[in-house]
Amino acid sequence: MKTEKFITVLTFTFAYEVAIIRGRLESEGITCFVQDELTVQVLPFYSNAIGGVKLQVKDSDLSQAIEILKETGYIKEEDLQPSKESPRLNKHADNQQTAMKGIKTICPICGSEEVVKSKKAGWFFLLTSLLFTFPTPFFQKTYYCFNCKQEFRRKRQ
Repeated sequence: MKTEKFITVLTFTFAYEVAIIRGRLESEGITCFVQDELTVQVLPFYSNAIGGVKLQVKDSDLSQAIEILKETGYIKEEDLQPSKESPRLNKHADNQQTAMKGIKTICPICGSEEVVKSKKAGWFFLLTSLLFTFPTPFFQKTYYCFNCKQEFRRKRQ
């Protein structure tokens, strides 16, 4: 028996918005699945964080579902066309990667590039918070290596 893949055709912000179109698709004999419906019902503020409520249909029913969604006005023809802004976004992403290539920090312990910068409050921060009513935030720049799980400071050049 071959298991079919479900494909997301629409996303909604709230769970009640998916009920009408789901009923219409199921009345046409299309098997539907609603992902993250209960999560958004219990915690509605998480909707944007998890990508909303997703209406999914079987791969074999996709073309019929799209026709029904066009007919009911949930999908417009221009929504199905590829975006013209993608090359601009890809170009920006490429520029970000080339800008970041020159600034690599390497772990002096294991030689890994899996390093992230972290800031910790130093002794001066502790002293000023004890002596004065307002602390002076001087942070020590330290780095953390995910490979060897060690913290280190980078020497000034």
